[in-house]
Amino acid sequence: MSNNTETVVRQFPKCDFCSEKAKYDARTRMGPWAYLCEKHFKEYGVGLGLGRGQTLILKKEKEVGAVN
Repeated sequence: MSNNTETVVRQFPKCDFCSEKAKYDARTRMGPWAYLCEKHFKEYGVGLGLGRGQTLILKKEKEVGAVN
């Protein structure tokens, strides 16, 4: 993980705006954070990085180890 732009997940959550798989955990232009699919990240996301958002990276459970 570099520049605080990625985070590891065991499975992709659903986008908080639709039923698609989320690819980002990001702050929105409205203020609150949300899980966002690609479409809604482009529409509502404020970018990537510390305090802005992270790309969700899927890893197998045994590779994740202690990551929650």
